[in-house]
Amino acid sequence: RSDASVVFTDIRGFTSFSEDRSPEEIVEALNAYFDIATRAIQRHGGYVDKFIGDAVMGVFGVPIYTPDHAEQAVRASLAMQAEFAEQAQAQHNEVLARVGIGINAGPVVSGNIGSQDKIEYTVIGDTVNVASRLNGLAASGETVISKTVVDAIQLRMSLEPLPPQKVKGKSEPIEVFKVMDIAAPSPQEAGDGKAPEGEDAEQEVTP
Repeated sequence: RSDASVVFTDIRGFTSFSEDRSPEEIVEALNAYFDIATRAIQRHGGYVDKFIGDAVMGVFGVPIYTPDHAEQAVRASLAMQAEFAEQAQAQHNEVLARVGIGINAGPVVSGNIGSQDKIEYTVIGDTVNVASRLNGLAASGETVISKTVVDAIQLRMSLEPLPPQKVKGKSEPIEVFKVMDIAAPSPQEAGDGKAPEGEDAEQEVTP
């Protein structure tokens, strides 16, 4: 059991996109999307837990714990959205312009799960379930995060608050935000992972 951040990405309108295209075209479009997502997640310290149809599940903070796993997850998500937008035009791949991302942070249980015939390493828990639900709230090109993620990051972020959301499996609505940008770490923060002494980290929330 440990704290981690979980990222879910998903293609909006993928079923309708697939309807009038050959399987070969679909696979080519998906592989371009998976490649960008995988590289961004790995480059920022996470790992790809699994591909689920047209969804990607990425995890930060396990199996090797890092205290800034929430920041890593947000940076990876913003980086992949930027590359999705760029490559959507360069490759004429409309799938890349339709990706929504959801991120949640909190406790998970990580380890091997499965049957006698097939076992895989993964993470389980409410944190994962909520991340999946948040993904459903993100429109094409958007990254939506929970208040837990906001509270875990000590750098200033530009956020757009969304109305509290009632999601399946939660008895109370949860606070959610759309991420517009995240500040670069100061030299002090880059060196020790902590905010400069005497300064309070702030979140810039756009009404």
